[in-house]
Amino acid sequence: MGEQEFVVQQFQKAFAKWQGECFVLYGLGKNTKAILGHTEGFQFAGLMDANNTGNEFWGLKVLDEEEVLALRPKIVIIAREPVVPVIYARIAYLQEEHGLQIYNFKGELQGQGADTYANQGLPYWDVTEEGLKREILTHDCISFDIFDTLLMRRVLEPPDVFWIVEQRLEQMGHTGNQFRLHRIHAEQSLAGYPALPQIYGELGRRYGIPEGVLTEWMELEIQTESHVIVPRRSVVGLLEFALGHGKKVFLLSDMYFPKRILENFLTMNGIRGYSGLLVSCDCQKSKADGGLFQMYKQETQGGSYLHIGDNRRSDGEEARKQGLDTFLVYSAYEMWMASSMQGTLSHVRTLGQRCILGNLVWHCCENPFAFHLGKGVLTVSSPEEMGYIFLGALYDEFTMWLLRKLREEGIEQLLLPARDGFLVEKLLLGANSTGQPENLFEAVYFKASRRAVSVPAIKSKEDILLLAERGFQGTFGELLLQRYGIRPKAGDPKKNCSLNGQGTEAIQEYVLSYLEEILRHAKKERVEYLDYLDSLQLLGGKKQAIFDFVAGGTVQYFMQKLLGREQKGFYFATMGHPNRKYQLENSISSAYGNIQPYALENNVARHYLFLETVMVDGYPTFTCIKDGKFLYGQENSQTAGNGSCISGKENSSHFQAVQKVQEGVLRYQKDMQRLRELSGGQWDEREFADMLFGKLFDGSCQVVQGIGQEFYNDDAFDGVKPYSVWNGSEG
Repeated sequence: MGEQEFVVQQFQKAFAKWQGECFVLYGLGKNTKAILGHTEGFQFAGLMDANNTGNEFWGLKVLDEEEVLALRPKIVIIAREPVVPVIYARIAYLQEEHGLQIYNFKGELQGQGADTYANQGLPYWDVTEEGLKREILTHDCISFDIFDTLLMRRVLEPPDVFWIVEQRLEQMGHTGNQFRLHRIHAEQSLAGYPALPQIYGELGRRYGIPEGVLTEWMELEIQTESHVIVPRRSVVGLLEFALGHGKKVFLLSDMYFPKRILENFLTMNGIRGYSGLLVSCDCQKSKADGGLFQMYKQETQGGSYLHIGDNRRSDGEEARKQGLDTFLVYSAYEMWMASSMQGTLSHVRTLGQRCILGNLVWHCCENPFAFHLGKGVLTVSSPEEMGYIFLGALYDEFTMWLLRKLREEGIEQLLLPARDGFLVEKLLLGANSTGQPENLFEAVYFKASRRAVSVPAIKSKEDILLLAERGFQGTFGELLLQRYGIRPKAGDPKKNCSLNGQGTEAIQEYVLSYLEEILRHAKKERVEYLDYLDSLQLLGGKKQAIFDFVAGGTVQYFMQKLLGREQKGFYFATMGHPNRKYQLENSISSAYGNIQPYALENNVARHYLFLETVMVDGYPTFTCIKDGKFLYGQENSQTAGNGSCISGKENSSHFQAVQKVQEGVLRYQKDMQRLRELSGGQWDEREFADMLFGKLFDGSCQVVQGIGQEFYNDDAFDGVKPYSVWNGSEG
């Protein structure tokens, strides 16, 4: 079934019950034409389009706002799914302020968003650091719980440490060790308050593990804990606040780690100056039964006590029974579970997913008061935070996929075309610098664009016609300049005529009228561009692959023509692939599949236009090389006479925001790399990363006002002017 047939069928099915009502279609593409020509029984009153108000297409007028409001129709956006939210954002006021209903072609009402977050009234969101400081100042003795209060683990839940140990033991040759299950059972079988050596003694007795092996395993658990334990810096700051005001500070813990091991963990994380440390396995008393609090009071003999912890029962109820005032803070996991991001937890299945989400929970909830202002709604306060929380896993998982593919194929040289290859180059360097096996390939970032590689590759009439097949928004003259680098002649009668409604034959006839000029210009560009590629040693005999973000293969196809050899293509996703005119069906692999604009299956497909804006290097779109100089698109005024300009990097707030997003992504990669090393790092969690990315847009967070406005895109190759690609919410 072709695209037009599919769209018509879906439209007919979705709106059949409203056939007698008035419809207005937003969009002037081939699918709108198909709906108008092949559906039956519908009352189409007009069209909508931002740039063609007042014009007529297929016998229908493009209406203005007043005309639409007078009709009060159902508005249906006929566009690719990633673009639907962008269009809806432009006309949402018609639904929100005037009550008109706006749908996509499948009959889905727009602007509904995710289910409303229900926990904003939770009393904990009113708890503040300032309130705890006031409590500290009114008490003589202050005690802190340790785990999940002063310290936390950078995994989702404590037993994940056992899972990591199990994976490490597998790598050491202890296959089928079942450490996680056996370690939990051994601890649960012991009465009282066992210390770690006792637990391992029981582990050996139950499962027949030799003492020497047990010692090795116990040291591995302690070592793994030391790598994942991090401080909750805000709470550590409160401990230091108490010490600075002369308070006597004790630490209390129901824990199997003896005092000597806990002291080492505390010191490693900058926690010092406390007067005493009481641990259940040493004292054979616990907070849970009140005994540890009684011992603490006997040692301090204070006038008033405040205990700070996360466990409602042992740090709350039992402490109060023993005469202590209490102040409960949520653990990081409990914060996440109660927050607007709680839906992510239902997707967790594997160790890789637990490490990814555990890292994000640490990043977002290390401060127990972080969700106070948002009342439980995760607030994205900067582009860097956006990059870290929502894009980091997506790009990191793609990088790991790409490395695996390159090694499987024995690639010796990876081509990273501008501008999409910029961030990928940094991610590959980051993967190498943090413990990944050394790359056996050379990654080369170079100046490229569809325009820059296609014009030098033109050698025949057929090449010219191939470039004319692709749709273009603009005039005949603009098509000639943007696609072929040729300015129309002064007396050209068609140069200012719109391509809207023009047939293929008319466009072909027009560009072929400039055949000789195009071929001469292409030859000149080819000489200079090949010299540039040769300077980067891309013309040698190495086995090559090329990266692209979301594409149909245009750059790869023309690069192959230029270099005279086949290449493997590794993409984030393909668009409209396979494209038979390029004959790349068997040479492209994509991490997130093929995007079918009218049947999207993942968040990369839905929001790839946004992703594309954060991968760039800060330069405008590269056009060509002229007299040894790089020329770029017309973002700046210093033109070079052919619709290009000579310029350096952009200093706009747009690119500054992009840089911050990239910094967040790279910081995420660095933070995650240690967890990858600890657990073996061989997971493939692209689908999970895609789910996390989608949370940026589905109402699970709020983005500080103004950040989304910095993300926009353009496409001079197709004649598309700059447009906003942000379709999330800001508050």
